[in-house]
Amino acid sequence: MSPLTRQQHIIFLVTAIPMAALVASHVVFSQVFPGQPGYQFPWAYFLTVATVMFSCWQVNLFIFHWLDTRLPFWENPTRRLIAQILVGGFATLVTFAFVFPLAQRVYIHHWPPMFIILRGVIVCITLATLVNGGYSGLYILQAFFSERQKRAAPVLVDFPAEPLKHVSLTASTSLVSIDVSTGQVRLPANEIAYFYSTGGLVLVVKADGQQLTTRYSSFSQLTSGLDNHYFFQLSRQFIVGLGAVRAVQDDVNRKLVVTLVPALHKQQAKQEVIVSRYRSLELKKWLQASAVP
Repeated sequence: MSPLTRQQHIIFLVTAIPMAALVASHVVFSQVFPGQPGYQFPWAYFLTVATVMFSCWQVNLFIFHWLDTRLPFWENPTRRLIAQILVGGFATLVTFAFVFPLAQRVYIHHWPPMFIILRGVIVCITLATLVNGGYSGLYILQAFFSERQKRAAPVLVDFPAEPLKHVSLTASTSLVSIDVSTGQVRLPANEIAYFYSTGGLVLVVKADGQQLTTRYSSFSQLTSGLDNHYFFQLSRQFIVGLGAVRAVQDDVNRKLVVTLVPALHKQQAKQEVIVSRYRSLELKKWLQASAVP
């Protein structure tokens, strides 16, 4: 789940950054306001603050999505919030240390003195707090409303405990050759729950919960050998076998939530995967075409 849609993100950038830069350039840096003698609009400071804020915002957004793939809020909210604050705050300070002096050099034509850097640190800390706190708050709110809507939403597909009874026998028993760390294995398709990609590594999660490490670094090395009637790529991280699908539910923004068994982590009963609205129609078509009456 993303805390803001692409359109909301763009609108927020083009409105919030200029407003914040306007305030910071007057209050923190120039400290001369309209109506006072000798006032001139502080373009140099305005552009400096806007550049720093935009850079820090993009870095924090990258950190947010990076953490989302490795430590989702729903797995461990407390740990995620701590990581969000520490990693996001550190990334903001590093970005500020590079961008702020360079921006001063470009817009004001000299390197900033120490007292200006200290003022910039105040802006930087404030920015890090607002960005990380705002994104975390938006994420938690969306997660709350998404969960409430998900519980109220009708189930589009609800498979029984043994879904393979509804799968084409040829597709489910065909052998899949997989290059694993110890060589090569050939598994019946119905023994493969799904493939999971993370950090340049592709894992095979079997129907019994066993996980095998493959030699693949991406799905592109794998998909040519898979039966499209039995396997479907839900996202950048999951290629799922029909036998692992237990339910498909509506989510916000025309997305779908797919419930898989077994879960990646043994302490969990099931694995939930968000399918984007761009793939949701293909997923429905795949489910209809793969299931046999």
